[in-house]
Amino acid sequence: MKRENPFDQIPEDRTAVDNILRINVNNQVRLTVMADQKANIMITVASIVFSVTVANLNNEVMKWPLLFFALGCTVSLLAAIFAIIPQTGYPKKPGSNEIDRDSPAFNPLFFGHFAHIPIEEYKEDYAETLMTDDRIYDALAGDIYGIGTTLMNNKYKWLRRSYMAFLVGMSGAITIFCIQTIGSVEWIGDLFNAIGGEINLIWDGVKTIGGSLGETLCQWSAKCRSNL
Repeated sequence: MKRENPFDQIPEDRTAVDNILRINVNNQVRLTVMADQKANIMITVASIVFSVTVANLNNEVMKWPLLFFALGCTVSLLAAIFAIIPQTGYPKKPGSNEIDRDSPAFNPLFFGHFAHIPIEEYKEDYAETLMTDDRIYDALAGDIYGIGTTLMNNKYKWLRRSYMAFLVGMSGAITIFCIQTIGSVEWIGDLFNAIGGEINLIWDGVKTIGGSLGETLCQWSAKCRSNL
């Protein structure tokens, strides 16, 4: 049984509807291209940084920061690869792998769906889709929805994880390097000793200035009393 078409009640003047659908489809395609480009950039950057970090792991000072950064690059690289893996799933009939052509998720315009049906059935579905504007709108809306769910649940989700993994790896490497640089007990002890010495010098100077000032005030007070 064929499902009802929700676009049956669209007014006859459909210029605005056509423009909205056209803009929406173009936006979805543009976002898809942008996601793939960003994923390819992350794959390139993560691969280069990973190669550089692994090549310098023999450096004893930078070993642990570079190792942590390499781990972050590995996770980032894998997430970026997952972001560009094509999604070709299709609605199935209960209890079988046969495609469900009556499912609301079935889209005769998407290759991942019509590739699973014989060409004659595909022509029938395509011709049926082109019979009225309502069915064309229904197919386009399904195509837009399919692209949007792929962007949300696959591409941009994995792309975000790729960025976060790279950021965590870089931040962790910088943190480990700073801890190694300033985390020495001897260095901290020398720092506190130096600070303590400076404080003692300042305190001695304050006492000297205070004594001199007190002596000056006493002399001035005695002089004032003698003048009286």
